[in-house]
Amino acid sequence: MSLNQLLCQLFINPEPALQLSTEQWVNVVLVLRHQQLLARYSYRFKSAGMFTNLSQYAQHHLRNAEILADKQYRQIDTEAAELTALLAPLNVTPVFLKGAAYALQPNLKPGLGRTFSDIDLLVPKQNIMAIEQRLALFGYLGEPISAYDEHYYRNWTHEIPPVRHHARGTVLDIHHNLVPLVSGRAPNIAAFERHVITTDQGYAVLDLPAITLHSLIHLFFNETFKNAFRDLTDLHLLFSDFSEEDWTEILKLSAETGFQFELMLAVRYCQQLLQTAVPCWVCQQLENGQPAAWRMRLLDFIFGYTLLPKHPLTTSKKQKLAVFFAFVRGHFLKMPLHILLGHLTMKSFFGLRDAIFGKHQFSPKKH
Repeated sequence: MSLNQLLCQLFINPEPALQLSTEQWVNVVLVLRHQQLLARYSYRFKSAGMFTNLSQYAQHHLRNAEILADKQYRQIDTEAAELTALLAPLNVTPVFLKGAAYALQPNLKPGLGRTFSDIDLLVPKQNIMAIEQRLALFGYLGEPISAYDEHYYRNWTHEIPPVRHHARGTVLDIHHNLVPLVSGRAPNIAAFERHVITTDQGYAVLDLPAITLHSLIHLFFNETFKNAFRDLTDLHLLFSDFSEEDWTEILKLSAETGFQFELMLAVRYCQQLLQTAVPCWVCQQLENGQPAAWRMRLLDFIFGYTLLPKHPLTTSKKQKLAVFFAFVRGHFLKMPLHILLGHLTMKSFFGLRDAIFGKHQFSPKKH
């Protein structure tokens, strides 16, 4: 059994962890830490009632990962309260997305042991300038970026350049849509706004079907897959809490917003890699949207490898090829060909220029 197969198996059924040697545990810990999944696996071992029977080496690293995840879990509540209060004078209620949204809902399984590097917010596009100005007054400042990258964010994407708190280092990704506008597939955001709910603590988040659809859009409508296995386990945990009504609602929302194909991919690979339980009637309905057999075989190759954990201990030549194909596919999804070619030309020029003259010669300066 390969290390990737072992990691999938341990997520599905943790019991084989009791038989792992110290050498195997070293590799498991290295890969899970790299994939930001060590705390999540720790909680799965505890849920299975076997944590205390693991080796001392494993318990030590799993506990440390829990400590770090729990610290972030507690901190997000403070950050969310401050951000909600800061934007209230603008009559803007930020909707928390992805990792932050999981952590703000104690009843959501993906929040337990989930770590994240930034806080994602969804806000009305017409309020972006006022939001940036107000956040800047309270220490959230943008990093210096080139004029080209500024144009790229402002005109083509679904978000503005990230801002960072000058003291705490908290990074905000502020979205006004869920996929880049230039892709031609940016949904009418009102469809998702109808699924906004308020947590017991007063924070705005998406309900279970909508937060799941956004999670799978983020995974399958993308060109980078560094944490793809973590995101796939997010989807497994979200799907595991679905009722019949939730399945009906996500099918309806995916059809309304044009992401039925991404939903089909999410269900397909959660089932294949993590044995996620999905109702037969849902699978039958999604099968109607499958592409030609040759294209499906290509996608199975791409995602069958790309969604697995990535680490020097696990990466094979096939996985590297699959990740490259996924990278190319993601760029084609996000940009029309004529814009993509121009974008790649400009980035190649800047890369060559910096290699010859030195990046510091052209980097924007902080004021």
